[in-house]
Amino acid sequence: MTNTGETRHEASAKITSGYPPLYTLSTLFFVMALAGVAALIATDSLHHYDVTLVHQRLDSLPLTMIGLSYITLHFGPNYKLADRLKGIFLGFAFLLWGGEQLIPPSRLATLMDEGAVTIFVVDVSVIIWGRLSLSDKSAAP
Repeated sequence: MTNTGETRHEASAKITSGYPPLYTLSTLFFVMALAGVAALIATDSLHHYDVTLVHQRLDSLPLTMIGLSYITLHFGPNYKLADRLKGIFLGFAFLLWGGEQLIPPSRLATLMDEGAVTIFVVDVSVIIWGRLSLSDKSAAP
């Protein structure tokens, strides 16, 4: 039971009402990402953490799945346009990173890597800048 007297299932249904297919899809991708991490850790330990093609291929699965989960989540309700766009770009960075694991070293791989790094750095920079501006305002007399 929650503080409002509803069961957890009722609370969950209320949150996902309106866009259940998107939340279901996001949850599916999320679970696949976690399963991919488990598979990656298991196979890496079996190969004594040597660099293998299996690692490279499995490495792409959780990155791609978490990116897809985050993107589909941000198509749901309750997101301002700016937050939705930031979420989609961040999810896209994970797609680039995961996709880059599947292709041989090339200009395309370099561009994909550069795109992912740029999105990650810009995303964290926006967060840092926002926090610094808040601390500047609270420090003002």
